[in-house]
Amino acid sequence: MTLSSFPLVFLQASVSALLACSAAWAVLRLARRRWHGLDARRAPWLLAQATGAVTLVLLMLPFSSSLSLFAAAPAAAADAMPLERLLPNGADAGLPLESAGLLPAFASLWLACYAIGAARHALRWRRGRRTLRALLALAGRLDGPALRLHPAFGGQHGKLPPVLEIDAPVSPLLAGLLRPVLLLPRHVRALPPAQQQLIVAHELAHLRRRDHLWQHAGMLLQGLLWFVPAAQRCRQRLEWALELGCDRAVLAGRPPQDRRSYAAALLAQLALQARAVPYAAPASLAFGSPGAQAVAERIRLIRDAQPVPPLPLANIAVLLLLPALCGASVLLQPRFAWHDAAPAASAPGPQVPAPAAPTWRAPLAQLRVTSEFGSVNRPGGKPHKGMDLGAARGTAVLAPADGRVAVSTDRYSEGERYGKVVVIEHAGGTRTLYAHLDGRLVRAGQFVRAGEQIARSGATGKVTGPHLHFEVSQRGAHVDPQALLQGSHDARKH
Repeated sequence: MTLSSFPLVFLQASVSALLACSAAWAVLRLARRRWHGLDARRAPWLLAQATGAVTLVLLMLPFSSSLSLFAAAPAAAADAMPLERLLPNGADAGLPLESAGLLPAFASLWLACYAIGAARHALRWRRGRRTLRALLALAGRLDGPALRLHPAFGGQHGKLPPVLEIDAPVSPLLAGLLRPVLLLPRHVRALPPAQQQLIVAHELAHLRRRDHLWQHAGMLLQGLLWFVPAAQRCRQRLEWALELGCDRAVLAGRPPQDRRSYAAALLAQLALQARAVPYAAPASLAFGSPGAQAVAERIRLIRDAQPVPPLPLANIAVLLLLPALCGASVLLQPRFAWHDAAPAASAPGPQVPAPAAPTWRAPLAQLRVTSEFGSVNRPGGKPHKGMDLGAARGTAVLAPADGRVAVSTDRYSEGERYGKVVVIEHAGGTRTLYAHLDGRLVRAGQFVRAGEQIARSGATGKVTGPHLHFEVSQRGAHVDPQALLQGSHDARKH
């Protein structure tokens, strides 16, 4: 994958991630109708987000296209029909949709939009973190006697996280990733002691369950998949599952009176939040979340206080189906020509017979071979992958046959030693490479005809003087260029 093909690969990966995450969301929506216990399970919703994120990353890896079950359609089409059939209306410079600039331009536009969206998400996260740090800076720490005298910590045993108290209309919350702290607003002291203790028990349950790690993972995946609506819904369901899990952990085995106190504390906190100045704390677990829109459902579940049912085999199948969706997204991806834009060069081995092709022209008007294919010019050196043709700087380099320009760059992926490079794909899976150029006259995606000037020879890269380095490969294996040039010109070694 070259730099020029990255936007196209990223566009394909984005579409696949969108489909994979949407399919995972649809599967979980269907499963919820049968097994309501999924609402209080964290793993399915985080795994659904991970399905889209892993798909996005996997499809951008260099080897991903080789895992596809489909053959590369463009290459197959090139083998099956002459190159002229690929040109619309037989025009000399006609370009298909993929090469005419529409799809690459859209892919580049999408890449820019993604970067802007990711930056916007990161800025919103940073702004929320700054607000949260400001709240923590204004709070005072409760230690020793102050904690023992606070009604909310009556009956609490074991090690507590750092506890801060602030005089602000905020919700009690657990903030931080590596060293979480418990932030309590001073207005909590106005509640009955039983309600205060239940609020603290709720936040400590988040800490015991490591819910803050789950929440940060969900936020990270949401930032990666900000363009996927299903990922946003999965993160909201994850937040809901964190709260339901905590509610049930706190109320397990408690009498109905405690449940009523717990529900009253939640209602009191939500009423206060409705009057408070809004603030952003994206990295905290607040007692009043996920919001008043779901308060009726949450109050009902609090009063019922039913334990989460064991995960049945059908739910386990749902969890296994989500990674299967990710694998299917990779295996069933279409293969496009841009995936093979820059295959790894193979060392010259046994000569592969050159493909049958129309009469090939010479890349230079006059051929003078200075280094043959497979030769070793220095002790311990590697066999030559092509042939060197003597040419003065500025000599016209011609296309030997019809084809499409796959690469036109000053920084070739195989190394700076090549200098300026042009690579052309021809019918039958044949590719030709022209290196050490002084100037490039074609662009990637452009169709060229046999004999059309594509570059000027030069001495760029790691060379001792001006010449043209000419390589030919057939389906990734290097072949002797002279096998294709026989009969076009008399090549003589000097």
